[in-house]
Amino acid sequence: MRRGQLLSIDALLSLVVMAFLLASLINVSSNLRGEVVSAVNWFSRSNIAENMADVLLESPGEPENWNENVNSTNVVGLVSSPGIVDYEKLKTLVKNINNPRILSSLYNLSLKKDFLIEFYLSLVNVSVYGQFPKVYIDNMTFSNPSGKPPGVEFTISSKGNRAFEVTYLELVREGVKYINEEVLDLTTGANLNLEDGDRLKFILAEDVTLTVKRASGGGTVFQKQIPAGAVVEILVTGPEVSNFKLTFQGSWNVFKFTGQGNVVVTVSSYSNTTPEIVANKTFYTTLLTLGTPTYWFAVINGSLVTDKDTILSSMNRSEWIEPIYRIVTVERFEYNLSKGPSGEDPLIYGVLSQPLPSEAFLMVSAPNTPGNVTFVTVSGPKVRGVLVYREESNDILRAIIIEDNKTILYRGNTSSISIPLDKIFDSYENGIIGMWLYSTTWNRQNVNITIIPSIKWVIKPMKDLALVKLVVWDDS
Repeated sequence: MRRGQLLSIDALLSLVVMAFLLASLINVSSNLRGEVVSAVNWFSRSNIAENMADVLLESPGEPENWNENVNSTNVVGLVSSPGIVDYEKLKTLVKNINNPRILSSLYNLSLKKDFLIEFYLSLVNVSVYGQFPKVYIDNMTFSNPSGKPPGVEFTISSKGNRAFEVTYLELVREGVKYINEEVLDLTTGANLNLEDGDRLKFILAEDVTLTVKRASGGGTVFQKQIPAGAVVEILVTGPEVSNFKLTFQGSWNVFKFTGQGNVVVTVSSYSNTTPEIVANKTFYTTLLTLGTPTYWFAVINGSLVTDKDTILSSMNRSEWIEPIYRIVTVERFEYNLSKGPSGEDPLIYGVLSQPLPSEAFLMVSAPNTPGNVTFVTVSGPKVRGVLVYREESNDILRAIIIEDNKTILYRGNTSSISIPLDKIFDSYENGIIGMWLYSTTWNRQNVNITIIPSIKWVIKPMKDLALVKLVVWDDS
């Protein structure tokens, strides 16, 4: 073999090796470039969702008060103060999501990509199950102002002045409560002398008749049939109690009133039924587990979409989907007494920052026709139901307050009724305070609700955790 030929083979082999190495380098470079491009694309896609969430959940928007005039919106932002999402701004966003300025702002924030946003909020909802009691006598005081002495003749009996049977008996004297057999500990023989300030409560086992006559042989001024099962409450007042007493017939649950010739009493009677008043707080974690967001919507190709099948189909056509989650603090303050009925949207909601004004009251005025309006109030751990009603045209307005199994009755006049605020709220400082207009049979526009004086200044916003889920994809 000649020398020149050997060198030619060496050169050829070198060229082959170099070509192989070059091809390998080109392939590796191409793969690296693909990975880099893929990483850059992923980072860019991820940044769309992150940047959009940053603007929505960490800025007030432009202008900062865009929620007061949505047509002025340039950029949607939900923050009221650093780190706090404003519930009012969130509600405004959801309510006006189809507004062109709102849609345009959100679509620009997503860099014209498609997105779905879900808000999981911790909220309180209220419900009323069952009927308020039927009222037979609503806190009526019986006396004879022009009489000397000023009392009346007061009788409750089954027939004539016969003893009647009860299923429950309660006496409150000087702050001490005596129930059923315990009442007999206060008797002298078969008699219990009633004193000024005594509060009697009993549940009837049979129908009775309540009769009130003027003292000294005067005529009947009031008479009412009260059915079995009803609750009767009696407050004995004034120094002129005569020798008013209960006379028992061998046991605590059978008695009659005696010595009734000159008494002053305040009487209430109502059916022994109470509705169940419920206030439930559902936390965002529960809603997330159930997959039921409080608010949600999607924007696809710049248009609002709320059909879930359409949203899923759009996601499936995209080569990529980027979800992010943010836990945020939502601040909520409600004080709007003109809202309509709702078990979810309260008239008042927040945290009580200081005691309520001692003389404050809730005033409700309503049309001069039969009807009713129901409120639910929450004060710390206490939940109450309030029914304001009119039985007949031109009749007075009345109110029933239910707290657990306790019933309180109030009377108003033909145009309005006033209820002391301390009967429907407790002063739990730094505790939740809320009031819902749950239902009304009157036209809402004809029902006026006022709190005098306003308690807006003693309520601060409630802060609760929430979760925001944002999903971005590209169905272009």
